[in-house]
Amino acid sequence: MKSVVILAIVLLLSSCAEPEYKSSQLVGTWELKFDGVYPYWFSQIGFTEDGRKCVLSYEFDSQGKVDITYYANRYKIENGHLISSVEFSNTEYVPKGYVIKDRIDSIHENRFEVFMVGPLMGSTPEIHQRLVDVNPEHICKIVERFRIASH
Repeated sequence: MKSVVILAIVLLLSSCAEPEYKSSQLVGTWELKFDGVYPYWFSQIGFTEDGRKCVLSYEFDSQGKVDITYYANRYKIENGHLISSVEFSNTEYVPKGYVIKDRIDSIHENRFEVFMVGPLMGSTPEIHQRLVDVNPEHICKIVERFRIASH
């Protein structure tokens, strides 16, 4: 009886453990979906096998003006969080050296969801959908060309 109780406790504790996520699950290109808080925006994000995270973000105002921001990061997954360290950015809102910490809520083959917990608390979940026909290296090449052109 004692061993059954111990086994039940071990099973209960293991079922409560956080899932273990791996960086390889993110490799590919994703679209960060609009969260319903205007102005309208979306981002395309390339995660490479060697730990680069390249972001192209588009925001549309009510007059039809489009603002494009782009940045290059290094990323890793640690203790159930996606940690992104900014190496280059064209916006003061995400400056070089900035570290973003997102709690990973789920990763599936074609969808993942995070919630920003640092340096600021997010206001909505960030839902990403896989873009199967876009190579993450293409996103990184665009960001790199923008970086070179901006200097």
